[in-house]
Amino acid sequence: MKKGLLTLIVLLFTSSWAFSQQNATEWQYVSYPELPFVLDHIHLDLTLESSESLIEGVGSYFITSRKPDLAEVVFNSADMDIQSITFEGNETEYRISSDSLIIQLPDTLQRGNTIEMVISWKSSSSYGIIQDVYGNMWTSLNPKVRHHWLPVPDHPEVATTMDASINIPADQEMVFNGTLVGDELVSTDKKVLEWSSEIPASVTGLSLAMGDFMRSNARSGIKKVSVYASEKTLLPEVRDDLLSIAVSSMKEYERKLSFEFPYESLNIVVLPDNHWEEIQTGAGIIYLYQNLGSLATQLRRGIAEQWFGNFHRYLNAPDNKYEFLKVMLTGTSNIQQLKNPDELQSIYRWNLWEKGFDALEDDHLKNIIRESLPQLVHQYEGVTDWNEYADFWYDKSGSFWEVLPEFELSESHTEEKYVYGVEYIYDELAPALILVFEAKGEPIESLANVDVTEFGFTDTSHTEITFTGALDSVEVEISSGIDYLTLKQAYDTDLDIRFEEEKPFMFWIRQLRDPSSENRIQAAEALQNFTDNPDLQLAIRDALQDEDDANVRAAMFETLSVLTKDASGTEEIFLGNLNSENLSIQLSGLRALANYPKNENVAFQVRNTLLRAERDTVFNAALDAYRQIASVNDLLTAAERLGQNEQGDKKAIKILKVAASGDTTNTSMMMADRYALGEYPYSIRKQALALLIQFEESEDYWQQTLEILQEDRDPRIRHLSLDAVKYVSLSDRTELLENRVKEELDPRVLNKLKELQQ
Repeated sequence: MKKGLLTLIVLLFTSSWAFSQQNATEWQYVSYPELPFVLDHIHLDLTLESSESLIEGVGSYFITSRKPDLAEVVFNSADMDIQSITFEGNETEYRISSDSLIIQLPDTLQRGNTIEMVISWKSSSSYGIIQDVYGNMWTSLNPKVRHHWLPVPDHPEVATTMDASINIPADQEMVFNGTLVGDELVSTDKKVLEWSSEIPASVTGLSLAMGDFMRSNARSGIKKVSVYASEKTLLPEVRDDLLSIAVSSMKEYERKLSFEFPYESLNIVVLPDNHWEEIQTGAGIIYLYQNLGSLATQLRRGIAEQWFGNFHRYLNAPDNKYEFLKVMLTGTSNIQQLKNPDELQSIYRWNLWEKGFDALEDDHLKNIIRESLPQLVHQYEGVTDWNEYADFWYDKSGSFWEVLPEFELSESHTEEKYVYGVEYIYDELAPALILVFEAKGEPIESLANVDVTEFGFTDTSHTEITFTGALDSVEVEISSGIDYLTLKQAYDTDLDIRFEEEKPFMFWIRQLRDPSSENRIQAAEALQNFTDNPDLQLAIRDALQDEDDANVRAAMFETLSVLTKDASGTEEIFLGNLNSENLSIQLSGLRALANYPKNENVAFQVRNTLLRAERDTVFNAALDAYRQIASVNDLLTAAERLGQNEQGDKKAIKILKVAASGDTTNTSMMMADRYALGEYPYSIRKQALALLIQFEESEDYWQQTLEILQEDRDPRIRHLSLDAVKYVSLSDRTELLENRVKEELDPRVLNKLKELQQ
């Protein structure tokens, strides 16, 4: 739902977002690369070793000259070991300059003639090859990264057919562009998969992935659709749903565009963590990351990108304007905001348009673009610039949309919540009752209708009253046999009103018997304001005996805990709640037990709950209670205990975040160090590293640790760890930054290094 009035500047060159123009420039491809040859076909023989993050390959490249007397060809290659380059079995000379692999041809190649070149190489590039702690290995689709694992002219202008023979461990599955045409077990521990793509695909769309995947297949017409996901992370029914969404979306987009899916097959890979990948799709391959939220939305977006992002390719992705086209194609009825824990620009811009597309007021603009999509897809192929789209739209409309215009999210009607305190002025002898309504914030200017229900000893009656303004009083007709009454906003009003009522004590006590569980909960909570009344504890205990609703019982226990505090013997009431199957009662028990800081039995039971909790809500409540009744050392001991269990690391980090500020033994920092530098998921490492940066101030520690962290394969860790350079002496800091600027390949990390040098 679109809420509020928000001005969004669609041209994000002036955005306050942290993605700098320098970053965009470093990732943007040049418009007209020097390509005096055509790459007709690639045949790859690859061996993948996930334990070493290694790709070992032999590639046969078939090249046709585009000019006379071609004497050398230039590929791109970086961060890899080129072992040999041969023509017809004879090695040739080559040299590497920056990221250019300059290859001398044995003889000059005339225009239109073709030659086969064979390159052997190895790569374990931390920039091009991603390895996660779950055993998955895949290659990055970020701009200018292909040549870190595959020697190739790395530019969107280059497209080729290909086939690949890929040797992998027998217990793994792997994904590549194109269609799987062979799967042969060659030994007890190795198998060879054969992949083929007869439709030319841009080299910038090449990617492979290997892991403990289960494969599910379906068809959309003649196109094969496959989902690859670990059996441990994705339920079979979710895989089936993704297949169904993929098939229906492909058909929907083909119908909208009057243009079939551009590749032979669609391969969908589901992985836990995005690993800071700005580009999530390649040619016929889509990566869905579970930490980005809705897999269905990611899939629909990724399929749209097969046309606008792969069939049409862009020199400056990620870019706001192209995210607009994806939203235009997918529509907004079945998509949603994605999570963005790593501040990915591509996802940020998608979310921007998902939120604001319907608010773009220029319907003429939207209709021109929407109706033009089929013609655009047919007219352009390969590298396409926004100005080409704008020229096309200019011919249709007479307006040149070099940039998309500013727009406002329309102000939808949202009910404002009004809060009123209601004081009961009750004369029991008369009997008479006056209700005083006082606004706690913005007052209601019109008349507000309120339904009043009076509960008596033998009867129930209803009436309606009205009030208005910042302060108003209303006399209510009541009977002599009244027990209590309740207020409720009338159904026929558009206002959203919350009442904070100050009823007489006995009204609340009698309301504990109300037929409505909601009203009984309200009464139980309100009675916490009457702790000095000697009759309250007995009344609550009596009500508990007859109460069956678990949520109401939980509210009563909350009030009882306020009354008993840490009185000896009363803890047994709440210890019993820990064994309840009802979540509300468990939580109320934990909150109550936080009042017993000197009771060893309470501490023992809360600690057991902390260690055994399966629900996050129970764990969080247990941790909040335990930190109030246990020492820092007790907390750290519990964290150590949880850290011995693979499933307990997330909980251990939560305890460390609570204990670190009061720890005088440095135990919390030693544990954080283990998590930050160990083989743990990024979500855990990130929190541990943040704790170290906050509390560990030792220069000696950071001199050693920063060197290790700056060599980490995860660019997010390298980026985050730079916040710790403040603890290093100026001279050592200068040397560290200078060395890292020379070595760093990720432009986002490199920009931060350069900023710290200033």
